[in-house]
Amino acid sequence: MEDLFEQLPAEAIGARGAIAEPDSSPAAAPATSQTHPPAKTASKESSHTAALSGISVRVDLSVLERMNNLVGELVLNRNSLSLQHDQLQMVVGQMSKRFKSFGDLVNGLREASDQMLLQSNPSEGTTRHLLPSSQNQGEENLTAGFDSLEMDRYNGLHTQIQDIFEELMQLEEGVDDIDVLLEQTTQSISQQRQGLSRLQNELMWARMLPLDNILSRFPRVLRDLSAKHGKLVELNLVGTGVLVDKGILEKLHDPMLHLLRNAFDHGIEPPETRRQQGKPEQGTIEIRAFHQGNQTVIEIKDDGRGLNLEKIARRAVELGWVKREELRTIPQQVVADLIFEPNFSTALEVSELSGRGVGLNVVREQLKALKGTVSATSSPGEGTKFSLKLPLTLSVAKLMVCQVGPLAIALPSDAIEDLLVPEPKRIKLVAQQRFLHWRDDLIAIHPMAELLDYNCPLPDATSLKTLTDSTIPIPPDWAPPVLILKQGEQHFALEVNRLLMEQELVIKPFGNAATAPEYAYGCTILGDGQMIPVLDASALLGSLTQATSSFSGTGIHLGEETSIVTLEAPVAPPSMSSVAPARLSKTILVVDDSTAMRRTLALSLEKAGYRILQAGDGQEALEQLRQSSTIQLVICDVEMPTMNGFEFLSQRRREPELLKVPVVMLTSRSSDKHRRLALQLNANDYFSKPYVEQEFLKSIRAILDEAPTPSISPV
Repeated sequence: MEDLFEQLPAEAIGARGAIAEPDSSPAAAPATSQTHPPAKTASKESSHTAALSGISVRVDLSVLERMNNLVGELVLNRNSLSLQHDQLQMVVGQMSKRFKSFGDLVNGLREASDQMLLQSNPSEGTTRHLLPSSQNQGEENLTAGFDSLEMDRYNGLHTQIQDIFEELMQLEEGVDDIDVLLEQTTQSISQQRQGLSRLQNELMWARMLPLDNILSRFPRVLRDLSAKHGKLVELNLVGTGVLVDKGILEKLHDPMLHLLRNAFDHGIEPPETRRQQGKPEQGTIEIRAFHQGNQTVIEIKDDGRGLNLEKIARRAVELGWVKREELRTIPQQVVADLIFEPNFSTALEVSELSGRGVGLNVVREQLKALKGTVSATSSPGEGTKFSLKLPLTLSVAKLMVCQVGPLAIALPSDAIEDLLVPEPKRIKLVAQQRFLHWRDDLIAIHPMAELLDYNCPLPDATSLKTLTDSTIPIPPDWAPPVLILKQGEQHFALEVNRLLMEQELVIKPFGNAATAPEYAYGCTILGDGQMIPVLDASALLGSLTQATSSFSGTGIHLGEETSIVTLEAPVAPPSMSSVAPARLSKTILVVDDSTAMRRTLALSLEKAGYRILQAGDGQEALEQLRQSSTIQLVICDVEMPTMNGFEFLSQRRREPELLKVPVVMLTSRSSDKHRRLALQLNANDYFSKPYVEQEFLKSIRAILDEAPTPSISPV
């Protein structure tokens, strides 16, 4: 590892030789500090490094990606080694205690033997009997003048006890040597951790470029627009030294330019309008970039008129996306995000510039291709802020591992503003809601377990025993640990069961086998081999901010005088489950004997907005259907123990109430024979594995919307 690291600086410097020098802002500091590693020893080596510093080479990003993956493997191995080292230290500590206890036992045995010798006061004949015959004569001659108090006489038992004691002392010295070696190993692991961290940072910054490479083009664009359209606009750039992955930097130019022109055209008012509103004639557009946890955030903010949410809501009603009565329950953020939907516009005329809502779906698609997101927040008369969030290229990050219920989860440490175990006096109860007194403020406490919605069986907490054994116990009268996170200008307190550890861990993205929740950023592997999810704090808090954010109190209110225009050509509604609250009430029962298949289906359906129940066979499914009247659709396998899918369909035909619930068969049997039998038994649809998720969800939506009652046909 040291040889590899010694070779790295010259290559890393070369790979970054063409990088523009970032500004002196704090965001650029990491890249600057990583550019010139300290010289080793000799001046000759320093001069050689200086000579190489001006050389640049082109390195394919795939090569850097493979090197990052190799570093990730090294970090995994290091974490396993650290855990094994900690366990070894614990075992050696226990062994030392046992040696001490055994030593005390041997000392007690030796003292008891001495007492026995003193109390027995054996006669001369007895002493001679205990000693070897060859020593009797010498013992008589040498100790004849001493009694038992003046001269100790040892028998064979005492000698054996003394031998045991000496062996024990040697074993204790061996344990002490192990302690010394463990201390040296601890230092070596610490040095390895530092070396790996520096190596990972060098590789990460080698593939980064400052955002100024594209931001520097925007002032001239804005000057040209100001001169052409007669608006006075100032552009403020903050965080130009923030580093962004080379692979996505150039792809950010078009969406950012679109939003900039949009802010100029439909955000900033004309000078006379701003004077009438008491604003300065010169408007301001600010582009701010910063790192937040494992994300790069770019905000484009103007001080213009802001979004007209009522107008957006009215247009959504005209398009048939929402009903008038549903507007009162739709959060403000959901309404604002409608401007990113295809074919959505509130503009009466299309100008040569990008209008707010015209083409913004293209911006969202461009960000989505970069695995990023875009959202809009607005205050009437104060302006609009577009937030672009891009995943930071981090394969290794410092994570806080917590226990939530029976599960372990990880959060980026950078996303946590504070963590504490509050005393009872810091918890206030107001209207059945607990609040934490933190920094002269009261913050609502939300159990994290309630934010993680699992409609599937969870494992018990025994798998976390390795981690929980090493944690510090919490006083029984204290509250559980609380994490303080920040979303925008608002703080949130998330309650967890236990804080397990903070460690640098490798973050791996989820595969395509299962659909992960939006708040799950990826997964990581702990030192003991456990795989746990890594949560995106911003997405996790999104549900809380949406629940507390609204327009005009509860939603959008359209006056009675508002006219609704019916379109001749209806536009497809947005694929947002939050815009269609009715779908959230749909409950689906998934029946399959495979736990993995049930969980995969559950995650996919939950992401589509459905509530999921599960059953392991047909008999269990029948019992749930009889007990619950909220189940509106069943997805059933064919081959299952106890009662298979065909038997389930047959029994369902005999009970009229159960026959009202539609059933979709999902099985690995794809023959026409199986399909015909299922349909004859009144199955509503039949899919074979592997299936196309979009078609599967489309069929489920159609069945739930129509909710047909199948007629009984002969088999």
